[in-house]
Amino acid sequence: MKFGLKSVLLACLFTLPAILPVCAPAAYADEPVRLSEDIKLQVNDKLVQFPDAQPFVDENHKLQVPARVVADKLGYQVNWEPAGSEIKVTIKDNKNTLSLQTGNKSVTVNGQHEKIESAAELVDGRVYVPVRLISDSFDIQTQWDNQNRIAILGADGSYHAPAWYRPSPAVQTASQAPAPAYSKMIEVKATAYTASPGENGGYGGVDYMGNSLSLGTIAVDPSVIPLGSKVLIKGYSYMGLPANGLYATATDIGGAIKGNRIDIFLPENRAQAKLFGMQNVQVYVLNP
Repeated sequence: MKFGLKSVLLACLFTLPAILPVCAPAAYADEPVRLSEDIKLQVNDKLVQFPDAQPFVDENHKLQVPARVVADKLGYQVNWEPAGSEIKVTIKDNKNTLSLQTGNKSVTVNGQHEKIESAAELVDGRVYVPVRLISDSFDIQTQWDNQNRIAILGADGSYHAPAWYRPSPAVQTASQAPAPAYSKMIEVKATAYTASPGENGGYGGVDYMGNSLSLGTIAVDPSVIPLGSKVLIKGYSYMGLPANGLYATATDIGGAIKGNRIDIFLPENRAQAKLFGMQNVQVYVLNP
C-alpha cells in the first residue's frame, strides 16, 4: 500500500433504478453478477417496490438499480432511445441532467463528461443504473444500513430510519455458511485506501509485492499478520463490500499500519473511501 521497503522492492522488480422497458432482444443483455441477496432501496421514508426486477450488486461491488421506477419515485423525468444494442438514457430534474448509455463508462452530468467505474447495464430489456451515480449526480444524501441491507436516498436532505427491518439472526441461520477453518482470530482497527499514488508512496495501483491492487488486497503489519496470509474479514459496515465478510490476501504494508491495524483496498475514489472511516473488525487468519 505505501512506503519504505515497498519502494526498494519495486525498484528491484516489481458500485433510477427502476424498470425501463425497451424493445431490445434479451440476447443483447449480459446477465449481471449477482453478488448480493435481497438488497432494498428506500427514498426518504418510503421503501421502493420493484414489481418484477430487483437491485443487484455488480462485479465492481456497485449497487445497480432498475432505472425508471427509482426516477419516478424521485420525481425525475426519464427519456431513452435505442443506440444499436444499447440504450441511451437521460434523467433530469429542474436543476440537474444525467446522460448515459448502457455498457459505457462515460457519462455526462450537467454538460460535464465524467468516467465511472461501473456502467449502466441492460438486462432482460431493463436498464439498471448505479445508485451512487444517481445520488452523486443529483446531490442526494445517501445512507447505507448494513444490518437491514437498505440503501437510503435522502432526497429531501434529511436522514431517515430504515423503513424495513430484517428478521433477527435466529431466523437466518439456514442461509449462513459455516465459518471456514482458521488458525487465529484477531480484533483489529480497519481503514480503507485507494489506488491514489498519494496513498501508496508514489506507486499508484500496486501493492508491496508488486501486484495490481484489487478488491481483496489488504495492508497489514507483517509482525501481526504475515504477508501472503489468506484472511476473512468480518464486522465492517460498508455498502461497497460483501455483506457477509470479505476474503482477502495480505500483500501490502503501510507506514501507519502497525500492530492490530489493517488497511482495506477499495476500488473507489478517495472521497468515497473516506466514508469507510475507522472500524473495529475481526480478521480470521485462514488455515493454509
